[in-house]
Amino acid sequence: MRNIFILLLLSLTLFGSNVDKYAKSEGFERDYQTALLKAKKKNKPLMLVLGADYCPWCRKFERKTLSSDNVKSFLNKEVITLVVDKKFDKESFPKRFQTNITPKVFFINPYIGKDFYQTVGYIKKKDFLKKLEEMKTLYKGK
Repeated sequence: MRNIFILLLLSLTLFGSNVDKYAKSEGFERDYQTALLKAKKKNKPLMLVLGADYCPWCRKFERKTLSSDNVKSFLNKEVITLVVDKKFDKESFPKRFQTNITPKVFFINPYIGKDFYQTVGYIKKKDFLKKLEEMKTLYKGK
């Protein structure tokens, strides 16, 4: 029984570190408060990507959409991106952004801490770029 418990803890640690590795490789933030302050300082919306370690659509969204050159270029210029795991990071971001649906992306005005635009599920890069343009027109900043 003890060995099973140790294996379970080890596997949970590995899943958590996968999110860390992904975020670091893409230059995304992992801490909500740090990302929020950075977004305020740069007057950019905060893009919170909520995923789950067990979600194949989340991995596909990361691999095919968020990692595409056009999307990455837009994100680097227009938003501060935060990646969280709904299970492992649930204490590190506000409860109002917790949901059972993944992947889910919240675009948050950093000055008021409320989302003004959302996307749900896997979205192809071409369609996500359109959503990003819509979001950009809605963001009012200060």
